[in-house]
Amino acid sequence: MAIGGLGGSGTRLFATVLQAAGFDIGTTLNRALDNLWFSILFKRAAWVQQTGRAGLEDREVADTIHLFYRASTSGLQSALLPHDIELLDHLSATVHPNGPWKAGPRAPLIDKLRTSKGAAQLRPWGWKEPNTHVFLPHLNHHVPGLRYIHIVRDGLDMALTTKTWQMRHWSHVFGLSQDGDMQHRQLRFWTVANRAAITFGQAYMPGRFLLVDYDDFCVRPAPHLARLWSFLGVPHGEVDVVDVAPTSIGRGRAMDLSGFAAADVLAAAALQDEVARFGRPECT
Repeated sequence: MAIGGLGGSGTRLFATVLQAAGFDIGTTLNRALDNLWFSILFKRAAWVQQTGRAGLEDREVADTIHLFYRASTSGLQSALLPHDIELLDHLSATVHPNGPWKAGPRAPLIDKLRTSKGAAQLRPWGWKEPNTHVFLPHLNHHVPGLRYIHIVRDGLDMALTTKTWQMRHWSHVFGLSQDGDMQHRQLRFWTVANRAAITFGQAYMPGRFLLVDYDDFCVRPAPHLARLWSFLGVPHGEVDVVDVAPTSIGRGRAMDLSGFAAADVLAAAALQDEVARFGRPECT
C-alpha cells in the first residue's frame, strides 16, 4: 500500500490512517511520516537532472524499486548484491553532508538502509512519500498487487503553496517547461502531474487505485474514512481527525486569475471536477 500526491496535499493524515489500520509504514520517517528510504533512493540528483520521462524508464529504476522493496520487507543486512552496494556507495557520496545534493535525507541514512532487518512481525506494509506518484507506472509494474492512494488538494490553493520541490525538480518528467512565475508553473504542474496519476491509476490499477478529494475529506471525514477502510480491506477503525482542515484551505479563492493562461485555468478546473466526481465516497 502506498500513498502519494503533490507536496502539501495533506498526505500525512492518510499515513496515520494506514498506521491505525495496522500497516507497517516503516520506522525511518520524518515528522510528516514520509518514508525516508524512499526519499533518499528516488529523489536523486541524477534523475531530476535528466530530460523527459524516458530518463526514468530504465533498469536503474527497476533495481531501485527492488532494493526498496527488499529493505522494507526482508531487510538488506545479509542480502546486498554488488549493484546494490555500488548504488548505495554512490548515493552516500552525493547526498549531504558528503556531497552537494540536498533533498531531505542525509548520508548517514544510507548506513541504516544497508543494515535494515525488515519488519519485526508479519503485518501489512506500505509507505507514504508524496513523490511516489512520479514513479507510479514503474512501481505498479515491479511491485505485484500494489495498491495506491492518491491525494489531491484544491488546485488554486496548491498554486499558492510554498512546497514546490516536486514542481521545480520533476516538471521535465511531465513535459513541462519552467517558464513563468512560481504560481503559474505550480498550477500547470498540479494539473498535469495529477492528471497523469489519475489516468494511469484508473486505466491500469482497477480496484487498486483510490483517488481522495482532500478538501471534501476535511468537510466530512466520516464517509471518507469508511471508504478508506473498505479500500484497505480492514475492519472500520477510529482515527482522530480533529483539526484536519488546515487554515490555508480556501486561500486560492481570492486569487486573481487574469494573469494566468486561459488554457491553464480551464485545464485545472476540468481536473478539479474530475477529482470531485471520482475522489468522493458517492463515487464508489
